[in-house]
Amino acid sequence: MSAKAGTGGLEGYLYLSTDVATPFPVQIFNNNTLYTTVQVSKNNPAQVIIPNSFLIASSQNQLFVPNNMGLNVKGSKKFFANYRFAMPNHAEILTSKGAAGLGTTFFAGVAPISGSEDHMNATIGVTATEDNTVVTISGYNPNITFSDGISSPTRTFTLNKGKSYILDVVSSWSNANKIGLVGAKIVATKAISVTNGNFNAAYTSQNLTNNDILMDQAVPVDRLGKDFVVVKGNGTVTSQMETALIIATENNTQITFNGSGATTTLNEGQYYLVPSGIYQNQGNGHYNMSISATKNVYVYQLLSGATNGNEYASGGMNFIPPLSCFMPNKIDEIGFINRIGGQTFATRLNIITQTGATVTLNGNNIAAANGPYPVTGNPNWVSYSIQNVTGNVTLNSTKAMTAGIAAGSGAVGYGGYFAGFSSVPAITKTGDCYAGILLQVDNNYDSYQWYLNGVAISGATTFSINPELYGAGAYTCSVTKNNCETKLTSVYNYTVCPPISTTTYTIGSCNTKVISPVFTSSAQTIVPSLTAIISQPTNGTATVNPSTGQITYTPNATTVNTTDQFIYYIQGSGNPFAFEYFKIIINTDVLQVNNASLTACSNITGNGTYDLTTANISSNTGNTVTYYTNQNLTGQIATPATYTGPAGIIYANVTSAYGCTKTAQITLSVNASPNINTANYNAVLCDDNFDGIINVNFNNVSPQIVTNSGNFTIRYYLNQTDSNAGNNNTLLVNWTYTTNTTVYVRVDGSSIICPSSFGQLDFKIANKITLLTSNVTTDVCDNDLNGSENINLNDYKNQFTTDPSVTLTFHSALADAQSGNNTIAANQIITAPATFYIRFISGNGCPNTATLKISLRSPKKSDVLKDQVICSSNKALLNAGDGFTSYLWSTGATTSSITVGTGTYYVDLGFNGCIYRQTVTVTAAQAPTITSIVVTGTSATINVTGGTAPYQYSLNGSDYQSSNVFTGLSRGPHKAYVIGKDGCQPVIKDFLILNLINTITPNGDGRNDVLDYSDLKIKDQVSIEVVDRYGAAVYKSSGKNYKWDGKSGGRNLSTGTYWYIIKWIEPDTKLPVSHSGWLLIKNRE
Repeated sequence: MSAKAGTGGLEGYLYLSTDVATPFPVQIFNNNTLYTTVQVSKNNPAQVIIPNSFLIASSQNQLFVPNNMGLNVKGSKKFFANYRFAMPNHAEILTSKGAAGLGTTFFAGVAPISGSEDHMNATIGVTATEDNTVVTISGYNPNITFSDGISSPTRTFTLNKGKSYILDVVSSWSNANKIGLVGAKIVATKAISVTNGNFNAAYTSQNLTNNDILMDQAVPVDRLGKDFVVVKGNGTVTSQMETALIIATENNTQITFNGSGATTTLNEGQYYLVPSGIYQNQGNGHYNMSISATKNVYVYQLLSGATNGNEYASGGMNFIPPLSCFMPNKIDEIGFINRIGGQTFATRLNIITQTGATVTLNGNNIAAANGPYPVTGNPNWVSYSIQNVTGNVTLNSTKAMTAGIAAGSGAVGYGGYFAGFSSVPAITKTGDCYAGILLQVDNNYDSYQWYLNGVAISGATTFSINPELYGAGAYTCSVTKNNCETKLTSVYNYTVCPPISTTTYTIGSCNTKVISPVFTSSAQTIVPSLTAIISQPTNGTATVNPSTGQITYTPNATTVNTTDQFIYYIQGSGNPFAFEYFKIIINTDVLQVNNASLTACSNITGNGTYDLTTANISSNTGNTVTYYTNQNLTGQIATPATYTGPAGIIYANVTSAYGCTKTAQITLSVNASPNINTANYNAVLCDDNFDGIINVNFNNVSPQIVTNSGNFTIRYYLNQTDSNAGNNNTLLVNWTYTTNTTVYVRVDGSSIICPSSFGQLDFKIANKITLLTSNVTTDVCDNDLNGSENINLNDYKNQFTTDPSVTLTFHSALADAQSGNNTIAANQIITAPATFYIRFISGNGCPNTATLKISLRSPKKSDVLKDQVICSSNKALLNAGDGFTSYLWSTGATTSSITVGTGTYYVDLGFNGCIYRQTVTVTAAQAPTITSIVVTGTSATINVTGGTAPYQYSLNGSDYQSSNVFTGLSRGPHKAYVIGKDGCQPVIKDFLILNLINTITPNGDGRNDVLDYSDLKIKDQVSIEVVDRYGAAVYKSSGKNYKWDGKSGGRNLSTGTYWYIIKWIEPDTKLPVSHSGWLLIKNRE
């Protein structure tokens, strides 16, 4: 198809599906070349990405010339195929018609274009199924101008198998181009496939600009019929988007709609665009129409695929199959029905079936709202419509049926029918003379019978037949469908194939094969330009020189031998011209080389002698090989069978029988002659587990005494005779000895013949570590009298050995010490007599063991030594008592008692061979503290804390009482004495019984001359103030002067009453105290 609109973002996919449960391969060919193979089965449809260049011509130079476009899809079993493609704002679906799409006469189904745009066109694509197919297109408006600029009443072209031809007209070029290609007649000399439509177009008078792709595969006229049912898509009936395009194939074809009304008459190639109003509303918004014609016609449905958005921009076109009881009863299955690649679209499924049929969708009954709906004018058929179908779809009907979709979204619309195209039985030829020919009808009938020249062919009762088995003649096929009828196809006249010559060549992978074609049965000269590769090779390329006709085959690069084949065709210059097919088989020999290695025994110079010709470097036969010492292939080796040289790489240049060359590498290695040095192994071994048996693993010995021991066979013997003979009287790999033993060693080359080498090992039992003693018995003191003592077993090492290189491990059992297992920690706690077993280890001797026994001794403590409290000026007598063997005080004294002042002391007491350190503390007695003395009138209460109760109280330091209260005290200062129970020095505190003075006579007679409160000097913050009756201050104390002479400013005051206030802070409690009252001052005047 030709795309005049832009193809940016275009994606195309081939969808394949089947009802066959077992997977089978489907091959997809383009230009007679296999593109890919996929597996399909029931419930496993395939989505295959198709390159746009396979089907869509986006440039002018791809038009009006044979091209390589088109798809040929083959499978071993029946399957459905449809091509869906989409781009921004456009999409369409082409449903494959299978064999029903092949024929020789078609009429072009393209929509009449209402708009005039450069991107609107009508296009026809033709693909040939056989070589030398001549196609003529005619019957179109001769005034149209094709996009190659040519106007002519016919277009004729020749195609070979698998080749295609595309033409188009652009609507903007002329009014004739808008409709002139509709109904154009397409006639071919051999079967072709036709795809027709618009890329893009608008077809309504209500819209001239919005457009979409309208495209489908056509069927030939012999597959057409006269009765049709069309079910409306997703557009409205008023938009003109929902219509049908009818194209007549014969003159005087009369058409009626819905069983009545006016008749429309068309001649061959004329078309009629059905008004949308012909659709009949059958209820629930379900519209359908019936179309009846007196002769075979094409019916294409034009529809709106989108359920929302701009319906004018979402057009779609699909071929409507004619009604027939030969339609299938099932459509199983259509895969991914609502998808195009990664996009999904709202999809309506329309079903047309015979009246009275039971229809199921994916095994489920269809809701009544979706059908069946009657068809006005055709009571034998009904229709269904189901919105929003998704996924894989299987339809079953008890009667004949077809189904299609209308789908889209926004500005995208498309539609297509999937079955019913084979309702008119017809014979189709597939294949060709070189690949095999089949005559076949569709494979959905119930029985078949083939005829040749009117005579039934025995056993020919399947849908296909190989006519080469029966010869040339007139072939027909009678097909029967149950509950329908039996029909006989039209005659197909078949001519047998000419013989085909087969030639086989064998070449090397570096070669090409040039073939100069000649006839085998004709004297005509070939026309070089007509020589053609009919079937391309798969493992190489075959090209034709159009000037000479010579064919050059070049194999693909490969790593294995391959067999390839291709078919070519030649044509002569005579009239009639001779032609012939040739099958060429090419066997390509690939030179196989591989690297190899050779090993030799070293000579005295360290080199080896090699037979390079024994290196296996190629599996090919007939090779010639030259050997070189460098990769540049310049240092050739003259005598490769006796080459002597060092280890390294030799380069072998291998040339096959076909002249292809490759280089292999031969890696040379030199094995040193066996070299044994038994002095490298110390055969004086320890009896590590003290069982009297010494274990030897010769696998550990060999690497120490033989250089590169892995390259040699090393055997050990108990006598030299066996060693010299190299017999099987060998020692086991794991060998033991209990006394000094000599072992003989033999070393042989492991893979080549090198001289054996011999040696001997004198196995001896090594001496154990020398110990001072093997048994030590000792004890430890329980110095803290807690019933246990911590010890470190390493502390006892020097009692066994003074060798600093010896290390110790400790064990609870002798067997563990001997085997070196189950070690215990060196730090242990002794609570009772204990036995420990020690393993001594050193690099200077074999392990040894010893026994250590430890007991626990207990000292004792003094019961009479107690902590003491003394007066700070006194001394204490500390006496540990008798019964100890020694005394050592912290003062250095060694007597049982000492006299000391306050402090902490200890004494080490000897008993039972142990020393117990006992600590004692002498502390000074704490003096009590007089916290306060509360004076009330002439009583005083002394409050005390600290020290040692009970306390004794006194006011003179000699007479003490237990009560802290004193009464009847004289006014004036006093001292309080307090001692504790310990009788130490008393604590003393002053206190005052205040003498309040109410009268003074400051006359100088020495009696009551002053106001004296000097006793307040023991108080804090004392203040004394005297005021007259007017409140004026006549005296204020200052500093520590608490005496007043009754004068103010040095003069006598008048006799009278004054007032005073005395304040202070108690030193102990920090509480304020205040006294106020009157004072009589009496002066003698």
